[in-house]
Amino acid sequence: MIGLARAGAPAAKFLAQRGARVIGFDSEPREKLLPEARELPNFGVELVLGQHGFAGIEACDLIVLSPGLKVHFEPLQSVIAAAEARGAEVIGELELASRFCPCPIIGVTGTKGKSTTTKLITEMLRACGVDAIAAGNTGTPLIEILPDLGPESWAVVEVSSFQLEKAPTFRPKIAVLLSLLEDHQDYHPTLEQYWETKLKIFANQNEGDTGILNMDDKRVCKWALEEIEDRVSGRNQHKWNGVTTSGKDYSEGGNGEDWVYFYNGQLVAEIPLGRSAPIISEKEVPLQGQHNRANIAAAVAATYYAAGNKFDGPKIADAIRNFQSLPHRLEIVAQKDGITWVNDSQSTIPDAAIAALHSFPAPVTLLVGGRAKIEAAGYLGLMRAVRDQKARLILFGEAAEMLYEVALSLDMEKLYIFREKTLADAVRTAKIQSSKGESVILSPACASFDQFKSYEHRGETFRQLVRDI
Repeated sequence: MIGLARAGAPAAKFLAQRGARVIGFDSEPREKLLPEARELPNFGVELVLGQHGFAGIEACDLIVLSPGLKVHFEPLQSVIAAAEARGAEVIGELELASRFCPCPIIGVTGTKGKSTTTKLITEMLRACGVDAIAAGNTGTPLIEILPDLGPESWAVVEVSSFQLEKAPTFRPKIAVLLSLLEDHQDYHPTLEQYWETKLKIFANQNEGDTGILNMDDKRVCKWALEEIEDRVSGRNQHKWNGVTTSGKDYSEGGNGEDWVYFYNGQLVAEIPLGRSAPIISEKEVPLQGQHNRANIAAAVAATYYAAGNKFDGPKIADAIRNFQSLPHRLEIVAQKDGITWVNDSQSTIPDAAIAALHSFPAPVTLLVGGRAKIEAAGYLGLMRAVRDQKARLILFGEAAEMLYEVALSLDMEKLYIFREKTLADAVRTAKIQSSKGESVILSPACASFDQFKSYEHRGETFRQLVRDI
């Protein structure tokens, strides 16, 4: 087992409890491991820690990788290549867990929207009386919830590209693809390889399986249309059922296929073909933004195919009305002096910040900054959106100067751009500059690691700063 963090430790324990001889590798010393990892020797797991050079890995027949390890870069790339050359199998925790999962799986992937959609599907299924448990990328690993699942259950799994890298037989009964945006250039060799890895979620699906595609995302839409064309022409033999969804409002109605969309202000499920069923009014949806409406539409489609004859529109509507958004995702943290303060710290790429900007009416003050995950040119679209929206822009952190230069390259009005060193400085400036009726949105479009331990830490700090105003 390589990597003994949140998913690695339970995977090592799982294998040891089934009689395998397990060696756990981690670059951290024992005192920095999670408590679950430090307890692994009690289950017979041998720990090889620190700068270990993977001593003893040549004895392993099966190598399981924790999610997030950089498999395309050294030293891991050579370790994997050597192991596979001698006949060892190299897989990820998701692949291992799926081989032992006693029930069907709903896999949810995409650059953004995974966590929200996973939670939505789980709550909708439960509202319909279906046993469903959420797991995966940012929550509890799938391997850890296996004992809680039975044949009649559904495992609703948030799936990252990291997990799909080494998941050769992973076959979700229902696969959801939400978006293919620019991200993770520090992990994947190219953007194209990143997007291709996301698409692996459909690789093993076959007749009786369902793929759900968010047509609001331009790359997902392009791939879906190419897939349809290839099927019609006979260039591929994929047999899974494709279902399209959208968060847009289609005044002209559906596209003649099974899909879920908004029509005249109503969320409509046109499933099965020819039966159009309104679910809920857009005005009753508590989540902000078209991207969240798209997440809801995808969740309704997944719930329909999982729940079967238990699908209940009114109960689905109640689940949507009562849905509590996840922290740090367009989370309204305060309304003070007529100003709405919004925590969208989970936004780590420009596309997420653009979605946040469009989720609230003008005037908006946008707080952007941190450690950039992509090159300067990747922020041009965000700056154009800020300019077109006539939003106030407050830049902070390590990327502030770079972002400022990008803004100036588009002849943006300097009067509405501020540069600060820290998030605390940015919040103070926002308070001074904003007035009644405005929204102040922390949507950084950058990673948090210049000043914070995680995006959660950044969001919690923002909450406290707003409370202290």
